[in-house]
Amino acid sequence: MENDNSNAIQLYKNQLFSAAANGDAKKIAEVFRLAGSAKQISPDDRDERGYTPLMLAARNGHLEATEQLLKIGADARMVNKSGQSALDIASFWNHQPVVDALKGFLVPKMAGCQLELVNYFSHSVVDRQSYKRSDSKHLDEEMRSDRARFMVFGELELLIKKVEGKKEKETVYLTWEDVKDKLDGDDRKHDLVFLGVGNIEKGILMREGVVSPDEDKFVYFAINYKKTPEEEDLPRKGGFFGGRAIMGLRDSDSGIASQARSVLSWHDSYVYCPSCGSTTEMADAGWKRVCKSDACRTHKGAHNASFPRTDPVVIILILSKDKNRCLLGRQGRHPPRMYSAIAGFVESGENIEDAARREAMEEVGVKIGKIEYHSSQPWPFPCSLMIGLIGHAIDDDFKCDKVELDDARWFDKNEVAASYVEGFNRSEGLLIPPPYAIANQLIKSWLQMSSLL
Repeated sequence: MENDNSNAIQLYKNQLFSAAANGDAKKIAEVFRLAGSAKQISPDDRDERGYTPLMLAARNGHLEATEQLLKIGADARMVNKSGQSALDIASFWNHQPVVDALKGFLVPKMAGCQLELVNYFSHSVVDRQSYKRSDSKHLDEEMRSDRARFMVFGELELLIKKVEGKKEKETVYLTWEDVKDKLDGDDRKHDLVFLGVGNIEKGILMREGVVSPDEDKFVYFAINYKKTPEEEDLPRKGGFFGGRAIMGLRDSDSGIASQARSVLSWHDSYVYCPSCGSTTEMADAGWKRVCKSDACRTHKGAHNASFPRTDPVVIILILSKDKNRCLLGRQGRHPPRMYSAIAGFVESGENIEDAARREAMEEVGVKIGKIEYHSSQPWPFPCSLMIGLIGHAIDDDFKCDKVELDDARWFDKNEVAASYVEGFNRSEGLLIPPPYAIANQLIKSWLQMSSLL
């Protein structure tokens, strides 16, 4: 049965590529009506050359097919193994109507209306309701209600599950009935944090408006057991404690998982007061730690010692003067052949731009001119905030610091594009970080840059 389904999906894909190449807009719509709604195929599927249906339609100058593919959600910024987008291909073959259609789609019609890029771990689908954190009576009632949902960690490993037919894993959410017998208020055994209100299944990104209707909202909490509970003590509902498998979650789970793991990791490390060394206890529903010593100075005024920490990290993709190459570095902990963007922590009293220029000079000896902000990404290992930048080298000379890096090289666009398209299936040559890493998104953005816009 599974083989029959695979054959049917492949048949639909073949029909989609054929329709795009032949300019059959009606057939494209029909294929997506039959298979696209079930997400069996995507308008961004690729052939063996890394071409998408949109690229084939652009190559052959089929305007109606191009418009139909854009209408059903094709990504016009994707590139093939040669680093060419659909716009680049249409322009090369001088298909001006298609070029105009793609330009009109890619260039925002209203300045300032475009929302920012959302990286993995950045999907904020719950309202954190920080103003409720000090209302312990209200949260205690919510925790015991039917609306409560609990993310469960064991020694900072999240309880997740595999779902048949899906590539991404999902978080296992437990109820009060599932966890009540394993919550005895002893913070030596577990930490409990209030995360927010929303609906993971029906919610949308916080930046896009209301999370979900009031009647659909759940109240989310996270628990970290200092010792992973046995299956007979806590229902796992087909799940397992997954370590870094948290990076394989569906997007809607990734943001709240990052939020939970970061703050729980902080609790795991800050048992003692940094100011006086006394023990601390949790407050404000897990968003504060209070020193138990009445004489401690942290009880007077606001002190960083009392609140969860976030460590800012700059990560910069360095481009050559002609913008046709990027400089990537390799660390010993990377898988073989994998290179990534240059990164390092922002130091005290240092702004983002200076930190990026300092890291570039320290690690690869490159002077950076213009710096462009790209996007950011929480990174819950344990509690970093990655600040993604694109930097333009003043000259192309570089010198790799062998203490910081094992190697560094300039890579041309074609090689990077092939690595981006093939991913970890590539048998030889350059590998780049996977899509959940912000370095991948920086590289993708560079590959999608077009002088035609």
